[in-house]
Amino acid sequence: MGRTMMRRTSLVLGLAAGLLAAGCSDSSTPASDTTAADTLVADTSEDVAAEDVAQDTTAVCEHPCLDEFGKNDKSLCPDPKSEWKCIAGCCEAVFRCANDADCATHGFDEGHCADDRFACRCDVPSGMCGVWYCGGDADCGSDETCAAGACVTAPTTGLVPRILDRPQVLVPGATYTLHVDGVDPSNADIAVAITPTWTSSNDAVVAVDANGMLTGGATGGDATVTATLGGDSAHAATLAVRNVAVAGGGLDVIVVDEATVAPLDAGRYVLINHTTGAVVKTELLPADGVIHYAGDLTEGIDVHVLATDHDWVSWLNVDSARTLYLPIAQTHYAKIEMDPSNTILDSTILDNVGIVRGAPDTSIYLETDPLEISLTSFALSSALFDFNLQVLLGADVKRYLDPEHSIPQVDPTEPITVPGGIILNLATPAVPTFVLAAPAGKNRLWSLGGRLDLSEVAEYASAIVDSIAGGDLDFTRIVGAVFPLFESFWSGYDPSVVVDTTGDRTAVVDAAPLLRMPLGLSSSLDIPPLPSLGAGIGYADALFFLGGALTPDGFMIPLGLNGGADTSDENKNPPDGIADAIETTPAKDPYRLPLSPLHDGLQSPHVAFVATVVAVAIPGKDDPRPDSGSAILARGELGSGPPASPDLGSFLGFPLASSWDPTTRALVVGSVPGADVQRMLFKGKTGRHWTLWLNGTTTYTVPNPTSFSDDAVTDRATDTLELALVNSLDLADGLTLDAVVTPGGVTLDTLLGHVDRISFIDVKDPIPQASE
Repeated sequence: MGRTMMRRTSLVLGLAAGLLAAGCSDSSTPASDTTAADTLVADTSEDVAAEDVAQDTTAVCEHPCLDEFGKNDKSLCPDPKSEWKCIAGCCEAVFRCANDADCATHGFDEGHCADDRFACRCDVPSGMCGVWYCGGDADCGSDETCAAGACVTAPTTGLVPRILDRPQVLVPGATYTLHVDGVDPSNADIAVAITPTWTSSNDAVVAVDANGMLTGGATGGDATVTATLGGDSAHAATLAVRNVAVAGGGLDVIVVDEATVAPLDAGRYVLINHTTGAVVKTELLPADGVIHYAGDLTEGIDVHVLATDHDWVSWLNVDSARTLYLPIAQTHYAKIEMDPSNTILDSTILDNVGIVRGAPDTSIYLETDPLEISLTSFALSSALFDFNLQVLLGADVKRYLDPEHSIPQVDPTEPITVPGGIILNLATPAVPTFVLAAPAGKNRLWSLGGRLDLSEVAEYASAIVDSIAGGDLDFTRIVGAVFPLFESFWSGYDPSVVVDTTGDRTAVVDAAPLLRMPLGLSSSLDIPPLPSLGAGIGYADALFFLGGALTPDGFMIPLGLNGGADTSDENKNPPDGIADAIETTPAKDPYRLPLSPLHDGLQSPHVAFVATVVAVAIPGKDDPRPDSGSAILARGELGSGPPASPDLGSFLGFPLASSWDPTTRALVVGSVPGADVQRMLFKGKTGRHWTLWLNGTTTYTVPNPTSFSDDAVTDRATDTLELALVNSLDLADGLTLDAVVTPGGVTLDTLLGHVDRISFIDVKDPIPQASE
């Protein structure tokens, strides 16, 4: 997370502080409500005369509780007082459940449960009823399925097949097994395992067996694979599959757009001798997106794919004949500017993206506290490998506060910069809509939103306001304190936000994801020692916890969040690299990560919960730490709820001996114990990135792309560079990077579901070295 992001996000928190100031001003008028906490409405009713109640209770009460003034007095009830309540002059026993059946009949009447969409069950030790949510089919009966937190009878008829995979690319002989389930067309929350009938439009191109396993045929081309259920061809599911008949006998590189698998035929590729640095071959990308090289590979070949309007990707040191499959992300960038009437200005830049704007639908949300906050964005994939707040909050938007806002110290006639995914309101709107950028096609939109009591965050208002006025914000402390309050939020999800037009500021897509699912599930996270940036330098000490759904096509949809920090007060508890959820107790306490059940199409026998723990360094003023972070991904079992107490192991460390010299173009990458893979990521300020997969290379002279030809290309390693990140990855057991770039199976675009740990560190500037 960069210093710019920290400053911009502090402004968002500043807006919250302003709202707090508006809502938490001192008053010289004493509170008029002096009703005792234990007194019910019936206690103070004047409908019945005190003497009449006294006569009635004498006759019918086993334990009367009227005092000498004829008022209800719980202290007159038997001990223990906590087991009684005083109603209309009579002591009535507090309801205690003994089994789930008690709660089904009385839990809602007694106020223990409020949302009748979910089961109300008994906690026998306490005798209290509570809302119960299933996390997966394993929590339900043998003939039931978990649908949005409630166990329902699993349907056996009327189901429609759904294929959950991305479009596939194979080569002759390569295989891949598809993921399919059966969904209830009348209820998006229901999806169960099925055994469909599989067919291919051309078996010579791609064959498919009864288990949905694809096999590339001897003939190249495109085929459509179809899944049908019960002979219902009108509701069949289809998937496009491309089979590439490579030349063989050397190096073949298949380059495609990762979303559409269309061949990348615009741009250039360069092959360089890994040992000598000499350019072996450079040409425009071929029309079929397949690079073939039949020359000598013994000294290693570095493959550089410089595709137009896409990320650049380099694969270093290929030293034997093989086929590489490189799905490459399109360039996406937005710089959105709005006028006071919320019109998108001509100065807005939209590079391969359109605008999605709206607000979550809160019509069924139960809380009524005055401070409304929501976070909205799109499904996450490899962006988690170099986590920053834009991943969660959306790209920055230059806009104006609502003219009716009541935030002090903010001039409504001056624009502010706010992450596009944030909504912030207090009684009257302040930032009433999210404004996000999304690529063409169908996008998965998630939202976490709710309301907070002003008193819960008032403690931090002054610190935030001071930072807006030029002071130094301890952002890590704010995150650790405020994020845990979001457990009362609800989750919303819309899997089908379609963007038809990109690059046009007037083509705005409206969206309103319904906040419909409480964060009723949880994982307990015992955080391992935080990753160190060297003695005397510090730790990656700000913690973000993301819980969500991990889909077979390599995406994560957030369903809950929390935060923490090494310390909440450096004076009382000096930083020591140990994150403790409750610092006031002697023992080290775990953090709670709240999550909603799977809902709105996320439920599937092929979808798992995942808990992601991210420790990042957020450099403040005069802070020597580089931008850096380390993440652990703990995946749950298919068909089950989130992992209750996952073993997080340890954070992946940082390659502190790494460096990047833009003058000499010398890259040095230090080793990281436990890392299987390392890559270099040059992140551009305008979304034009360059990733070099190092394949064991520790020292490398990065070639200058402007010297390859007369093409009008920029140098993404130096021009408009925002970050130069060394990324280290610990792959899941049994997986190798060699397998990931081989057609079939796990591929680079689905890697998120197959990585256990990740770390990144910025080497754009020299890394401060630890003190001796």
